[in-house]
Amino acid sequence: MTRRMTWDSFIDWPETKDSSFYHMAVCRPLVVLKCRALVMCCKQMVFMNRLVLMLLSLAVFCRSGIAGGATVDVLVPAYANPCCGGGPDMWTKLIASASDPQRNFELNAIFNPASGPGIGRDPNYLDAAGDGVLARFVAAGGVARGYVATGNATRALSAVKADVDAYLTGQYAGFIDGIFFDEMSNNLADVGYYRELNSYVKSIRPNARTFGNPGLPFINNPTNQATFTAADYISSMDTIVSFENTGSAYLNAYQSFPYLEGLDPRKIAHIVHSQADWDAGLIAQAAARGAGYLYVTDDLFLPNPYDALTSYWPRFTADVAAFNARQASVVPEPVSSGLMLLGLGLVMMLWQAGTTRRMRFWRSRQG
Repeated sequence: MTRRMTWDSFIDWPETKDSSFYHMAVCRPLVVLKCRALVMCCKQMVFMNRLVLMLLSLAVFCRSGIAGGATVDVLVPAYANPCCGGGPDMWTKLIASASDPQRNFELNAIFNPASGPGIGRDPNYLDAAGDGVLARFVAAGGVARGYVATGNATRALSAVKADVDAYLTGQYAGFIDGIFFDEMSNNLADVGYYRELNSYVKSIRPNARTFGNPGLPFINNPTNQATFTAADYISSMDTIVSFENTGSAYLNAYQSFPYLEGLDPRKIAHIVHSQADWDAGLIAQAAARGAGYLYVTDDLFLPNPYDALTSYWPRFTADVAAFNARQASVVPEPVSSGLMLLGLGLVMMLWQAGTTRRMRFWRSRQG
């Protein structure tokens, strides 16, 4: 009777029964078949590994495209009074830029009439009838953020909140959409101070944006307190100005820290002054460093780097718009996610197909 050979029966075949026939007729052919099957499996595994690597590369490309696709908005410390000096030119150009129908960035002006809101409404910005450069800037599409000094968390909270009130509910109500807290302390022990200010702004206007300006990328913890962390510091304000210094320092001495990495770009702002020559590469550099807000000026630190608009304002804004337009062409997240899911589905289908072929192969050899 002919014995049907399967892998199970092959294993149970006693070597004492016609071992020469066993080795010649059964063992060698099956070993050859198994070797061929292993070669075929290895080839399929190599193919699948290459396919997986290709799809992972595609995923990395798409993900890097998403990060690289972040755009940049403009944040101008507009500290020049429109009455005189560099003020008329500054506000005329800010209003013109805000009115530009081709503008593809948010234009923010830090409104600072008197190192804060001052005692009453300044008619150079806004007259009794509600007209003036501030009203025209906002009507054109610009966003005004009220300047408030905090004295590195030494100024009384009641005084700081009074300034917030002046902007949001007092003499400039209706024209200010957010607060710029200057002289922000980078001491972790002061996080509670800024949390309270942030909450106070939100209690008046929930969607108003808060900016904190330590002007530095690093934090201090001289008392070794354990109540607040670096993450608490970053989250104490909607946006942190992690750099405010000269162009030379920005190009040659910039520092970053882990708690500034991987954030929403609108969490970080960079303000660069004393940069004599404009370089469009500074925009991409700021974006690569995680900044979603940027301003660069050739105005010098002394006596005031923000008492006039940068002389290369037209080039600066045109290059920001061009950068944002290029970023808009990057593969968006839904498309990249769809590509990754499609690729993973393809891997599963091919793997299943390969498994089915291998099972059929063995069944045909065992039948």
